[in-house]
Amino acid sequence: QETISWYFLAESMPKGGGSNVVNVILVDFRGFDTFGEIIVLGIAAVGALALMDGLKAERRLLQGRLNSMMLSVATRAMLPFALLVTAYIFLRGHNLPGGGFIAGLITSVALVMQYMADGLLETRRRLPLDYAGIIGAGVLIAGLTGVGSWFFGAAFLTSTFGHPHLPVIGEVPLASAVGFDVGVYLTVVGATLLAISVLAGASRRTS
Repeated sequence: QETISWYFLAESMPKGGGSNVVNVILVDFRGFDTFGEIIVLGIAAVGALALMDGLKAERRLLQGRLNSMMLSVATRAMLPFALLVTAYIFLRGHNLPGGGFIAGLITSVALVMQYMADGLLETRRRLPLDYAGIIGAGVLIAGLTGVGSWFFGAAFLTSTFGHPHLPVIGEVPLASAVGFDVGVYLTVVGATLLAISVLAGASRRTS
């Protein structure tokens, strides 16, 4: 049976500007599919929020700290390092293993560790992030990246790439698909953390 894998392997660099064939397929050749997938991911997370809203109950806060101090200190020190790793994985994704989806999962795991260490309420107080808003921003950025190609007479989500020369740094490979990847990253972070925080805060109402 004939396949089209040869086409992606041969055209990944000439047409997508990247040697990581999988990532080029996701954000370039089949970008429209990925755009639909992050929309579905966002809808699923917001749907979980709507479904679990009726299960939330006010809880009495116990005096004293029940969480591990060592784990709390370790996770707070780990968060900046995890974000640095996220940036590295994200930026290398077009040519090496990485990209917006994997970077989003790394960030999500780092933030979930904050919940595990400090608890739901304390983490929300210290990191007041609007996860639904992050999802919306991610889908919007991905969509605007696709719309941008219309201004150049190209089809929706058509990408381009080049090698601009920057002062001090020198020649830098740059693909327009990085904007789409930012949208994927934000949607994955927002959807993952929204679903987990909603599930963590859910409990049956007591009559």
